[in-house]
Amino acid sequence: MYGNTPTAWSNQLKGAERLRVIINAFTRLRFCNAKGVMEFESKEGAGDAPKGYMPWFEVPHRQTNHITIAFGHWSTLGAVARNDIWALDTGCVWGGCLTAFQRNQPTDTPHRIEIKCPSYQTPF
Repeated sequence: MYGNTPTAWSNQLKGAERLRVIINAFTRLRFCNAKGVMEFESKEGAGDAPKGYMPWFEVPHRQTNHITIAFGHWSTLGAVARNDIWALDTGCVWGGCLTAFQRNQPTDTPHRIEIKCPSYQTPF
């Protein structure tokens, strides 16, 4: 299940390689290039993308650019609320906040809720 390859989706992927690229995209993806090649070493914020890479949500013509996506597991990104993305990981385990967005109706403007957390771990 673990590993840094393959670094891009292909319909020809089978078995463990297919599962690995899916798991990596859902749990480890932060940066990729315009062709969708994923980079797994960097863990910093959006402004620290390696040369030739960008945050996954900035990729031109991404297939989900018309869908609002709520996601987490990128605490160095911090809270981001745009029409197309809601970044929810604000580093609770590091002493940041536990963050959620509330909408009572799908057309409501989202309301951010943050609860300050004590630090349980020391950042690396």
